[in-house]
Amino acid sequence: MSGSVCSGVKPGAAHLILPMREENDGFRIPATALHDLVTAMLTRAGVPEADSIIVADGLVSADARGMNSHGMLRLPVYIKRLLEGGFAKTAKFEIVSETPGTALIDGGNGLGSVLTVRAMDLAIEKAGFNGCGVVVVRNSNHNGEGAPYVLRAVRQDMIGLATTNGSAIMPVWGGRVPMTGPLPLTFGVPAGKELPIVLDAALGMSSRGKILYHAEKKLPIPDGWLVDAEGRPTNDPEWVRKGGWILPIGGHKGWGLILMCELLTGFLSGGSIARETTNLYDHLNEGQHNSHFCMAINIKSFIDPGFFKQRVDDYIREVKHSEKAPGFEEILMPGEIEFRKEKRQRAEGILLTKSVIEDVIASAESLGITVERAR
Repeated sequence: MSGSVCSGVKPGAAHLILPMREENDGFRIPATALHDLVTAMLTRAGVPEADSIIVADGLVSADARGMNSHGMLRLPVYIKRLLEGGFAKTAKFEIVSETPGTALIDGGNGLGSVLTVRAMDLAIEKAGFNGCGVVVVRNSNHNGEGAPYVLRAVRQDMIGLATTNGSAIMPVWGGRVPMTGPLPLTFGVPAGKELPIVLDAALGMSSRGKILYHAEKKLPIPDGWLVDAEGRPTNDPEWVRKGGWILPIGGHKGWGLILMCELLTGFLSGGSIARETTNLYDHLNEGQHNSHFCMAINIKSFIDPGFFKQRVDDYIREVKHSEKAPGFEEILMPGEIEFRKEKRQRAEGILLTKSVIEDVIASAESLGITVERAR
């Protein structure tokens, strides 16, 4: 890809060069250039550089892994919330209560990804001494994709678990009044020579962000994801903005899992729950009041990590080489598609839609940053 990548740019820089190669209906951009752009925008908006880097890591990683609903698409609203007071520019991370294996954190309305990284790192530290660490955060905000948090545990030969609550955009099973959301549940398990197993799933048939991404690209959504404001099935993603709601996975079983996520986050933290939280795109001058749950399980407290990872490797290979059902060319493990996408896009550039990158550039320019497009 031609053009000079804007790596090494000073925080809050006023001029950035963004290499862009047009492809289909979007642009392919180097991951390092996107990371520098996000970091510059956030620091310009008043976020400390170290925290800006954490947020940039999460947004760029999400797009690289193909989780576009949690990537650069979210940056303009993050900036608006920072400027209007909905997000505190500095995350407080105040320990409210603590034991050797647990901690409750008040986030002071800070950036969700910053607070969740610190929470998972504290859970990992506690698991190193106690075999298991659990950290719950309240008074936080949107924290993006879950995979990066559990992968922090995986890199320490630990099993990671993370979930978060969010605003009420869907009814409970059998209801019509929004009472909850398609909350995410994320697990990460280390392997040896094989890729880690990472299950990162919103417990609705889709996430609101993914449906908004379909709406942005004017793509219909698959059957069974969404209903309109009357509860009738629809393939029109715009209904997520017009009073429709996302269906839970597995019907009543998915609703039960969503409830468990809510109990582990808002209830366990003593923070806001469901209808008490604010949607990311509403009331930009108010905090969202989200809560997060992070757990790290130290494998060596139970079994030799090398032996554990070898068994995981053996099982992955056995699964992948098992007889395939008609219509399947390959059996994939959870997270495998995302790891492949990330490897390719970090080498070739991350593909973003034209509308997303233009919105990001407009947001940058509103901060006084000039973005030079190098094509």
